[in-house]
Amino acid sequence: MKFKPITTKNRLVTSALMGLGMTAPMSASALTIDINTYVTGSPASGTEASVATLILTQNGTNVDFRFNNTVNNLPENIGDDAYISQLLFSYEGSADLTNASFSNFGGTQQVDDIDMHKSNAGYDFYVDLEYPTKSGERFVDGEYTTWTINGVSVDNFLVSVPGSGPDSLAMVHIQQVGAGPGGEDSLKYVGGISNPPIDHPQNPVPEPGSLALMGIGLLGLGAMRRGKK
Repeated sequence: MKFKPITTKNRLVTSALMGLGMTAPMSASALTIDINTYVTGSPASGTEASVATLILTQNGTNVDFRFNNTVNNLPENIGDDAYISQLLFSYEGSADLTNASFSNFGGTQQVDDIDMHKSNAGYDFYVDLEYPTKSGERFVDGEYTTWTINGVSVDNFLVSVPGSGPDSLAMVHIQQVGAGPGGEDSLKYVGGISNPPIDHPQNPVPEPGSLALMGIGLLGLGAMRRGKK
């Protein structure tokens, strides 16, 4: 945010007000869900590994999503030929989500289908995004998808869902797991918060000492104005 001072001398006052947090209100919110906890599937040796991340960023009244595939982080090269066929995540808000709530799909991979209120591995997640399973079209390691959900906030997706594993915010279904080409196993992993939301207060309340300094600054500004008359 840039401020145009009345005179060159007033820059000191403007800087002081900025330091006291008395400028225009600012806000930001972001969340990273690290999907890294084994729930079910074979081989069970695929313990803790960050197989995907889901990044949510507030954009006005909408939330932008970026979903990164990192299945090759699975141990012993069992993810070298694997792909993600499903992403499920939670939601709780005043408005029901429908397919029309989604827009701006992009990235190196596309969503094949969107379902709501799907139960999987004992978890009742709200949203289920399905990805292609046909050879040559699969969502493999290093790829990502993006989309926007309209009329929501990041907080709407901070809803932990109970299931057969730990309470979680999201889950992925990984297929073709196994070292070398054509793995025959599958895994399901869940995840929670990696980086908590960053929220800046809209109207910060100054400390008493800050109010005193602000008063001095405003008095100085008034004196400079009177001196110019």
